[in-house]
Amino acid sequence: MNFEQDWSVKRTIALIGSVGALSVIPGAGWLVADAQTTYPDVPADYWAQPFIQQLSDADILAGYLDGTFRPEQAMDRDEYAAVIRQAFEAEPVRSIPEASTFEDVPENYWANDAIEEAYETGFMGTPQPNEFEPTDEISRADAIVALVEGLGMTEPETVAVPAAAESVQPVQSGQARSAAPSFLAFPLASTSIMQLFAPPAQATPAPPAAQADNPQVDEDNTAEIDLSEYYIDADQIPDYARDEVAIATESGIIVNHPQPNQLQPNEAITRGAAAAMVHQALVHQGKMEPLTDTATVSE
Repeated sequence: MNFEQDWSVKRTIALIGSVGALSVIPGAGWLVADAQTTYPDVPADYWAQPFIQQLSDADILAGYLDGTFRPEQAMDRDEYAAVIRQAFEAEPVRSIPEASTFEDVPENYWANDAIEEAYETGFMGTPQPNEFEPTDEISRADAIVALVEGLGMTEPETVAVPAAAESVQPVQSGQARSAAPSFLAFPLASTSIMQLFAPPAQATPAPPAAQADNPQVDEDNTAEIDLSEYYIDADQIPDYARDEVAIATESGIIVNHPQPNQLQPNEAITRGAAAAMVHQALVHQGKMEPLTDTATVSE
């Protein structure tokens, strides 16, 4: 489907929804309907169902006109901008006259307002000068960068380790660290939900003698996170995204399925995965309740 066809389809969906009983939120096919909180293609045992359910209940996102959610469908940049606009409130950090300033975003494009707001609040940038590339799929790495930068997360949250908890052991060469639910930065009582997260790193003070010769140690004697200890594909994380991935990992925003230690940073983020990460970002902000011990996932 080319750009014009894609735009036409999304705009048609939005216009149809605005005429009918459904109310349209910015995001084309992301429609909000009373009591529309379950979807035939999101069964109770679908791994992201608890995240999708909470965002649907909060009227942050919902399904398409045919009642489906399409959780495995890749998300485009315009759709991600629309979800961000619906989920977060942020002050502008830069300005543009209007979204149609971008050469590839027509003046009457359905996502104009969402694109403008996502750009001006610092969540999303321009892949190319004067271009937003609205119908391009957004990668998992870029989706994470958008959340971290847009929410102004310059440092990860520190995590207090209970005295009775087992310490995290260093990962041996060739191994990836397994999930450790005890070390999440927020309460997630369900073991199955916890298994979707890479555990936040436990900061280890560097020996005093090593500080002068070790650029990996900051002024607080805290070792920087080694992403290879968390993700088996850490070497695939783009350089520009590594700091943001580290912050998001330690803050409990990143959700991976089916392997918590596989980030797949350059793969397009799916609607289900986007729902999970946006949910966790809202939990991090204190704007949404964390999942409870009644929330389970399917492998």
